[in-house]
Amino acid sequence: MIRKGIHATAVVDVQGKAVLPETTILEPQAVIFIGPDGVLELGEKNTLYPHCTIRIDKGWMRTGAEVSFGPGVMIYEPRAGLEIGNHCMIAGGTMICGVQHGMHSLDIPMRYQEPSAGKIVIEDDVWIGMRVVIMPGVTIGRQSVIGAGSLVTRDVPPRSIAWGTPCEVRQTRS
Repeated sequence: MIRKGIHATAVVDVQGKAVLPETTILEPQAVIFIGPDGVLELGEKNTLYPHCTIRIDKGWMRTGAEVSFGPGVMIYEPRAGLEIGNHCMIAGGTMICGVQHGMHSLDIPMRYQEPSAGKIVIEDDVWIGMRVVIMPGVTIGRQSVIGAGSLVTRDVPPRSIAWGTPCEVRQTRS
């Protein structure tokens, strides 16, 4: 799929369902892989910077308008769903992971155990700093800021400024 806004070195492999509006920009070496059981719906004016990867073998992802994914962002297997609102900025190196390997049984290798998944929601006008990791089952409230290098393992309320490992609310935007 080569068209205006999609760089010649970008890779788009859709086996399931995908909506990529004409306003979508895929910069050099951006990768979108949608497996047969995957669904991707990008909103208007979404930009994937170089080396950004969206991989959805199973599950779904939906974004609002004017969402940017910085260089090296990795969206990995949002099996229970990933919703990203309007006007969100996701800085370079961020990892959003929607699934975890099973690990409850010592008699079965973790690779073969049933994985767990949790829906991730990033509401409108959120800024995710560089190299943040967002784990399954998390909601980040609208107009929040997540500081660089944070590990987000629990919900962040709207209008929060949060950072750390684990990520904690440190201030409120007023």
